[in-house]
Amino acid sequence: MKSHIGVDADSGPVHTVIGTAAKVHDITVVPALLHGEETHVYADVRY
Repeated sequence: MKSHIGVDADSGPVHTVIGTAAKVHDITVVPALLHGEETHVYADVRY
């Protein structure tokens, strides 16, 4: 199981949380984590 979390970098609140099976690649859920008003996107991978 993995969790993918969208957070507003300026103010800090979480706006999206998606849980997937561990085999789902991280890039697959990126479109669902973005709301369209981003000026920057940061990503981090932890294993």
